[in-house]
Amino acid sequence: MRYGLLGFGLSNRYAAKFLKSKGDEIFVSESGKLSDEDKDFLNENEIEYEEGINSEKILDCDVILTSPSVPYDHPILVKAQSLGKHIDTEITYFMKYLDWGPKVIAVTGSVGKSTTVSMINHLISKTATSQLSGNIGIPIAQVLLEGKKPEYIVIEISSFQLYWTPFFKPNVSVITNIYPNHLDWHPNMEHYIDAKFKIAKFQDNEDHFIYNPKDMEVFKRLSLVRAKRIPFTVDFKIEDVPFHIRTKQNTENIAAAKTVLKVLGLPFSMDMLNDFVPLPHRMEYCGTINGVNYYNDSKATNAAAVLKALENFESNLVLIIAGKGKNEDYTQLADAIKKKCRYVAIVGPIADAIEPYLKERVINYKRYKDLEEATYDIAKIAQPGDNVLLGPAGSSYDAYKNFEERGDHFKRLVNELLKRESGEAVK
Repeated sequence: MRYGLLGFGLSNRYAAKFLKSKGDEIFVSESGKLSDEDKDFLNENEIEYEEGINSEKILDCDVILTSPSVPYDHPILVKAQSLGKHIDTEITYFMKYLDWGPKVIAVTGSVGKSTTVSMINHLISKTATSQLSGNIGIPIAQVLLEGKKPEYIVIEISSFQLYWTPFFKPNVSVITNIYPNHLDWHPNMEHYIDAKFKIAKFQDNEDHFIYNPKDMEVFKRLSLVRAKRIPFTVDFKIEDVPFHIRTKQNTENIAAAKTVLKVLGLPFSMDMLNDFVPLPHRMEYCGTINGVNYYNDSKATNAAAVLKALENFESNLVLIIAGKGKNEDYTQLADAIKKKCRYVAIVGPIADAIEPYLKERVINYKRYKDLEEATYDIAKIAQPGDNVLLGPAGSSYDAYKNFEERGDHFKRLVNELLKRESGEAVK
């Protein structure tokens, strides 16, 4: 069997290692530049590759495993489809090798899926062996390579990966919510939702589908689901949530996780989350300077995520919007900003898309050249009692490798401001 790996990110690197261990033939096609480390690995393992181009050479392969970042309408993939090639992604293709029969829980959604899968994994691990995999945790190919045989595998899976899967049948599937997202990859909302619902497409009545009953995009498609349909609801007070994770977003994340534990027949209690470590860059408190609180929500890369974050504040909010937009309608976000924000700083190309919405509502805003300029200017104008939120509403790729790098930069800037307040020299 000859495998073509289209793109050579983390998941396909482990795919190459696993396939090589099986003695399969591999060809790697990377449109960008491969690192020296990657080239050394490929050369040492006698794996044929090309970089700086995606040529039709990959069409000679029997199976093409594409990286999630590759557009669905990439000319090579379009031609591969016309030729009847088997196209998949690492995350779903290697599921067939999980021969010890672990229970698989798969989570997708527009907002909150990383935290939800992390909570599910944390809670299961209290009483059983569990492995976090997919877009967070480690790739399925790595689970196989390392000989891990957990009783449960908890997977975060995106619309990009679900779009390509020819077959994926988790024991438990979860859709946290559906909001407009990734419309720079998907041509329209229907395309995006269809991809999301593939998480349940191959399930049967032996499986479970857990959903948010308040989400109309999910609710109106329930008839498509053959699995047992179980809604999750917030049946507890926010005051019951451990203080270190007490946000409006986390009430729904916990409700979803709690429901998963219930259908698995595993115990749940709120105090099991006392030692849960919240993921960085999600409503992350960075410090208080001159009575002003700073929060890093760099993971909020779309309008829906920022709307969720705004629910945690009543008023006196200074919002930093940054990055590259995703071809969204910002009407709802702008309405919420009008109610809760007294000032908005905008950084990056998203400014052109969102500025008309702010102007229309006479919202006080200013464009800045970069995050540093915006953060330092806000420090001068913010008043005691204000909350400063990095809620980008856009991807980070205009200026950073990823949302983590953007969030880390913001935290460094806040830390420098903290040093200034305490009289320490800023390097």
